[in-house]
Amino acid sequence: MKPFSWRAVLVGLAVCAAPFAAAAEGAGCNPAFSNAAYAADAGPDAAKMRCDLERASLIRDRAVSLYGARAPSLIEIIDTASPSGAAYVYDVVAEGPKLHLEARSVPDGRGPRCRLQATLPDDTANALSMLLTQSASPDVPDYGPREEVTVNPDGSRTVRLVLDSHDIITRADSENGTRNYSRHSGSDDPVSRLNNLVIGIANVSPGWVCNTSS
Repeated sequence: MKPFSWRAVLVGLAVCAAPFAAAAEGAGCNPAFSNAAYAADAGPDAAKMRCDLERASLIRDRAVSLYGARAPSLIEIIDTASPSGAAYVYDVVAEGPKLHLEARSVPDGRGPRCRLQATLPDDTANALSMLLTQSASPDVPDYGPREEVTVNPDGSRTVRLVLDSHDIITRADSENGTRNYSRHSGSDDPVSRLNNLVIGIANVSPGWVCNTSS
């Protein structure tokens, strides 16, 4: 496969502004109200997508208030509720020929603030480029079904519908432009695999630095 040109992406794309203002109060907009407001002209999935983007905007703004602004990124992944209870913001940034990962915890109230800065190895960068290309396909929806997918030992898949989803919101820049996605953490498609690759790298990295002061 032809190597992915990070510089071409950076040159060809304008800086992506947040697509929606954080208009909701508290933890984010209410999906029920969002459906009522937007379903008539855009459909329920588009309404849920907008709601999730508003939630992501609130978390992003909170991260900026805690850590300051970050450089424009090729990939932004916002985990709205990790197992620790905190939200996390993951940014993949191109600097020269290398890709760098910056991850920041966003506690709900008082809690440790943890930050990771790491350089991604070349094989990981190549895997990300392939997943970016796959995610940009028109067949990949912005708002994915809320399904928990389990791959069985024989290679078959078990799919279970999820009512209370663990939402991960992703913005990805590729040669085809910028797209936003929302996925349940346990789903399985190119966007979920992209999320899992980045979050998985962060989870095993020894480079986290935490500040426990309030």
